Amino acid sequence: LLANGDRSLVALCHAMSVLATSGISPLGGTHDTGVGFGSEAMMMLFMLFALSRLTFSKDTVTATQGGLFTDPEFRIGLALILGVPALLFVRHFLGAFDVDASAEALETGSAFWGAMFTVTSFLTTTGFVSASWAEAQSWSGLETPGLILMGLALIGGGVATTAGGVKLLRVFALYRNGVREMERLVHPHSVSGAGQVGRRLQSNGAFIAWIFFMLFALSLAAVTLLLTFVGAPFADALVMSVATLSTTGPLMEFAADAPIMLIQLGDGAKIILCAAMVLGRLETLAIIALLTPALWRT
Repeated sequence: LLANGDRSLVALCHAMSVLATSGISPLGGTHDTGVGFGSEAMMMLFMLFALSRLTFSKDTVTATQGGLFTDPEFRIGLALILGVPALLFVRHFLGAFDVDASAEALETGSAFWGAMFTVTSFLTTTGFVSASWAEAQSWSGLETPGLILMGLALIGGGVATTAGGVKLLRVFALYRNGVREMERLVHPHSVSGAGQVGRRLQSNGAFIAWIFFMLFALSLAAVTLLLTFVGAPFADALVMSVATLSTTGPLMEFAADAPIMLIQLGDGAKIILCAAMVLGRLETLAIIALLTPALWRT
């Protein structure tokens, strides 16, 4: 980042923020602050470490079965990083075509990069927004895609990384279980050919992933309900709940129609948000294990 022209403090804070997926910046973010394409490219490169544990560790089963590019987490992450910007790009192109803005077609590359960087950032729960993101929105006439950013933050990055959210491996386990159940609808007596590891992922792995997903959904509903009880509007309460449980703070600025001012919240709302941040960082299953006496001896 220093080599790309950032100041020392800015480079240090952004480097630490990317590796910790915290989204902290002395400039208030990377949008409209003079951060160039080179700096964004470097940050995106190191955000990939939050997609899979195999990017920095080789002590998993997948590491002995083909390496990083056969890892389901990394492949799903790359698919989202490329697929979501491609869909946004098509939406951008159609929007520009509708408003007869074909004269600005030279900005399509910048718009695609802005979408790809922002998608990667929110998928890894970092929360940085590209300097080209606003340009892409104005070029296409697309309003704030808060639901897309919230959905990416809820999915999150890889297991055993600094990213928050549900995690890509749990999404993959639910996907594999869903595909297997559809196969059994057609062939009820079929036997899975996914091997021992695949069958374990489709059964026990999918069961645990579904339990976590339901606990996460219940936590999201509970936090949203509590925030509405203390006077927060429902839309703002939902955004704040997703932001805290997925540890993606910048969602409060970019997911809603207008930035949510935390300083204007009451003490009750701030206490609820503090508890939600702790719950989102430790994960619900870990807290339940700590509070279950039957598991203390195992």
